[in-house]
Amino acid sequence: MGQKYRIVKRRNLGKDAEDISHKFYAQPISNGTVAFDELCSDISEYCTVTSADIKAVLDRLNFVLDKHLKAGRIIQMGEVGNFRLSFGSSGSETEEEFHTSQIRKPKVTFTPGKLLQQTRTQISYQRDHPVVVTVTEECDLPHAL
Repeated sequence: MGQKYRIVKRRNLGKDAEDISHKFYAQPISNGTVAFDELCSDISEYCTVTSADIKAVLDRLNFVLDKHLKAGRIIQMGEVGNFRLSFGSSGSETEEEFHTSQIRKPKVTFTPGKLLQQTRTQISYQRDHPVVVTVTEECDLPHAL
């Protein structure tokens, strides 16, 4: 089974927006959520460490990532990939006029390792619904159809 998607109609923000007001885009559909306990159990099946030990390590990992990201470090997580902070800013006309208030909120950027990069190239796609969904407003909240 591949990654499911649906087709949605959205306002065209491209260069041809004057000619074509809306376009159709693919939107991925989640196939559920893996709970933290299930993730720990799955990991423990493939090694000699118990699920409780894995939970303890992953729980502590959050604090360690926080510590090193705040210090401006790139965290290398072996075959999983790397975590780092990234940000942008508004510009100023001269170097002297620049102020840290111009820096936008940083993002945690994840760069996948080799196996996860291969996953991105080997994925197959499966259309879920022939129904076209019209999206009138962009937001980050999940919606049920």
